Parts: sequence; C-alpha cells; structure tokens
Amino acid sequence: MSKFNYLLTGFIGCVFLSNPVYAEKLNKHRLINHIDSYGNITLRNTDYTELPDDLVLKGNLNLANSQIKKLPKGLVVKGNLNLANTVIKSIPRGTKVEGYLNLAGTTELKRYPRGIKVAGFINFAGSGVTELPQRLTVNGDLSVIRTPLTQLPKQLTVTGNLYLGYSKITTLPDDLVVKGNIYLGGQQITEFPETIKVDGYIFK
Repeated sequence: MSKFNYLLTGFIGCVFLSNPVYAEKLNKHRLINHIDSYGNITLRNTDYTELPDDLVLKGNLNLANSQIKKLPKGLVVKGNLNLANTVIKSIPRGTKVEGYLNLAGTTELKRYPRGIKVAGFINFAGSGVTELPQRLTVNGDLSVIRTPLTQLPKQLTVTGNLYLGYSKITTLPDDLVVKGNIYLGGQQITEFPETIKVDGYIFK
C-alpha cells in the first residue's frame, strides 16, 4: 500500500471515530465545557442532538442552527431560549423561560402546547406552527410572520405588539387583547370585531 493510501485510510478512520462524539446526548459533565462565566450556554451550529433532563440554567441557552432534536424535561432557562432554525418538533410541558423564546425558522414545530411559561416575547416567524393554545398570554411581542397559522386562539392576550404579516390569518378572534400595536404587514384582514381590545394602533 502506498504512503498516500496509508494517510487516506488513517484520515477516514479518524473521521468515523470522531463523529459519534458529537452526534449524541450531551451529559451534564460535558455541558460544563460550554458554560461561560455568566451562566450562558451556546451550542449554536453544533451536532449535539439531546440535552440532559432537569437542566436549570442561570443565563441564556442558544441552540440556534444546532442538531438538537428535542428539549429535555424539566428545562428551566433563567435567560433567553434561542431555538431558531432547529429541527425541534415539540416543547415539553413545564418548560420555563424567564426571558424571550425565539422559534424563528423551526419548520418542524407544528403545535405550541399549553404548560410552557415564557416571561418575554415569543417569535414564531418563519416557523411551521399551525396551532396555538387557547387562553395564551404572551408577555411581550408575538410574531407569527410567514407562518402557516390560519387563526389566532380564543382569549389571546399580547402585552406587546402583534405581527401577522404573510401568515394565513384572515380573521381576528372577537376576544383578542393586544396592549401594543397590530402590524398586518399587508395581511388581508378587512373586518375587525368591535369587541377586540387594542391599546395601540393597527398598521396595514
């Protein structure tokens, strides 16, 4: 065997041996290597697929563009949770986020369930969400821009602004409450129930 073939064989062997290290569940011991001095964890663009259960973080958790397939049970994030452009299909009930929740571009996520506590805004822009729970309260802005969502849930309360542009929504629930503005973004909504409560303005 030539020297080149030896080198090629060795290189291929290293590739196959190294890949499984990242394409697996990230345990709490290895997770320490990704925590900064402020308690933030950044796994952006990594190949990890799972996180340990009962994970409590003092800071932000950034999983954007990662290969994380599901969130752990009992997850508590005392900062922001960034899931942009991930392949996550669901969020476990009981998940707590004390900052904002960014789900932009999560096209595999179809249903946003009850039992998730988010203290800040929620961004669904460009996601695959088709269903939001009734009596949902968003503590900040809510964006459903460029989603296949066809209707907003009953008794929806948004304490910030509501962004609807390029979604499939054509009507508004009669018990909608928005503390800020509604931005239609060219959305074809022609009738506005007299019973909706909007503290700001409605911009076309």
